[in-house]
Amino acid sequence: MWAVHLTQVARGAAVQSQHHRPFLQHGVSTLRMLCGASCNSSTDCSVLAIRREDGGQWERRAPLSPYHVKKLVRKGVKVLVQPSNRRAYPMQEYEKAGAVIREDLSEACLIMGVKQVPISGLLPEKTYAFFSHTIKAQEANMAMLDAILDRNIRLIDYERMENARGKRVVAFGKFAGVSGMINILHGMGLRFLALGHHTPFMHVAQSHNYRNSEMARQAVRDCGYEIALGLMPQSIGPLTFVFTGSGNVSQGAQEIFNELPHEYIHPKDLKEVCETGDTSRCYATVLSRHHHLMNKDTGVFSAEEYDTHPERYISTFAQEYAPYVSCLVNGIYWPPGAPRLLTFSDLQHLLSPDMAPKNVKEGPGMPRLPHRLVAVCDISADPGGSLEFMTECTSIDVPFVLYDAEHHILRPRTSSFAGDGVLVCSIDNFPAQLPREATDYFGNLLLPYVWQMLQSRAEVPFEEQESLFPPTISRAVIASNGRLTPRFEYIAKLRAQKQKEQAKA
Repeated sequence: MWAVHLTQVARGAAVQSQHHRPFLQHGVSTLRMLCGASCNSSTDCSVLAIRREDGGQWERRAPLSPYHVKKLVRKGVKVLVQPSNRRAYPMQEYEKAGAVIREDLSEACLIMGVKQVPISGLLPEKTYAFFSHTIKAQEANMAMLDAILDRNIRLIDYERMENARGKRVVAFGKFAGVSGMINILHGMGLRFLALGHHTPFMHVAQSHNYRNSEMARQAVRDCGYEIALGLMPQSIGPLTFVFTGSGNVSQGAQEIFNELPHEYIHPKDLKEVCETGDTSRCYATVLSRHHHLMNKDTGVFSAEEYDTHPERYISTFAQEYAPYVSCLVNGIYWPPGAPRLLTFSDLQHLLSPDMAPKNVKEGPGMPRLPHRLVAVCDISADPGGSLEFMTECTSIDVPFVLYDAEHHILRPRTSSFAGDGVLVCSIDNFPAQLPREATDYFGNLLLPYVWQMLQSRAEVPFEEQESLFPPTISRAVIASNGRLTPRFEYIAKLRAQKQKEQAKA
């Protein structure tokens, strides 16, 4: 089943690469012609490097798999791969694909990775491509951005690679959704147990415990079989899942959810389902922006206006829908100034005794839940974003916390899942739990653009090279030649604003 899916992804990448056919057909000869005299013997346009990830023990992904490297090598590209025993694809496979395993990457003009690069690993006047996490002036990455500017590095950020409709074209999002959904089902099993209920969710483990996602799906199907047989405790009441957004993250999470016996409903029907639904299936709804966002003055939602002036809007999610949610799966992008999905005060209300499920069978040994909202899976992993109470990400080592709304405390959960609050899972590198499949998927999307990226010469003024790149790449260049590109000059202003606010605090 998964092999079929990967074939479909590969076909999609092939269609996408039609735009890049001249590069695919002629390879290095085309690159050299386009780069012209700027190519030299010390740094060749046809040399690409894959760096070693430094993001902790669980970061085992790579931007390209051995399969993708083999395609590049066959077209005359020299590929350097930094040695790493932690990478999910072993060095031997890259070597068999034709890569050169080498620590020194200075020969390459394009250096690719997944996560942020330590300052000590940034080579001057190179083009780097990775997820920089700088577009919101994230404080933790500003020193790295300063180093990138000081060293005249050209930074291409995958997160800003978008098509003409503004949709991201290169992302791990689907596997963030897949992994996040598997994890939250596992966490719900442990949380329900701590609250006095054995449920079929106990059969689901964390996603990294499975060799691949198909094994995890089978475990979810087994869980679903027991739910369909009516083996969920009646005192829990009907389970409702709300998925925010309709992008890759939400779709990936829904793929896993769909392995359970389920019924999709309109958001307006959540209340009725909580009152009359049964426990032999799970209910879900997909919440889009127009369902809960409205202009403060007109009460109407306009996508165009919201994208340019989110501060004019309010969200009705906490009042209209949240009281009837068992598990919130959040995958939306939250722009600064936009209304939050849930605030501190919203969560205090949702976790009060008044919000316990009603009309359920209960008695000795069959307790009611303290409140309907049991779990939140914040796959967006955006501290201080759409969920105000989510102030820090969790980790693969400690994936769950209980958020105590009364005292505003996040309590990490390792062995015991007992205590007050809602279970929260918000790992900032969910796809790393399924590293091989995530690498395959991401590489299929990225490969068609690698040919244009290889034309980049960081020492040449970006204005002179911009026409060589399609908008998908040129608009993703955050920094070049020691300064922020015009599209991202706002980062400096946002950074100064944040520093000013911190000084006041």
